[in-house]
Amino acid sequence: MPKKKFEDIPFPPVVSMDTDTPISIDQVSNILRERQKGASICIRSTHGHTNRGGYFFHVLPTDSHLSKCELYNFEKTLVATLPVEQITLFMNHCSGLEFNEWVFQFCQSVVNFRLDPAEPESAELDSTESDPTKFDSLE
Repeated sequence: MPKKKFEDIPFPPVVSMDTDTPISIDQVSNILRERQKGASICIRSTHGHTNRGGYFFHVLPTDSHLSKCELYNFEKTLVATLPVEQITLFMNHCSGLEFNEWVFQFCQSVVNFRLDPAEPESAELDSTESDPTKFDSLE
């Protein structure tokens, strides 16, 4: 199994969440409110070696209401700007805790086909939607 040390993560130190059940919006909101300068969150299963890996999410809240949270990759390139509700759906889906059709479509149409621009741009979704599980085409 490959071993990789993440010494230069976007928002140190890593916040580890060991769980086998979906994380809640409140859990993510609490972390982001405590880490106003960003949080690198690692979601791991509850079983395994102490130094096991997991699924990493690098999130920077841009307002106190968490209506716009910037999602970054390890190179600190902006991937998307989403409200905390959608960030939570994304984290649960990508870590295998809970399938979500909206996130599946979002990943297929935005994340998986994203090109790294010279100047990072956000894949912003319409935050006026009251249902964060609704997906509108970003075309």
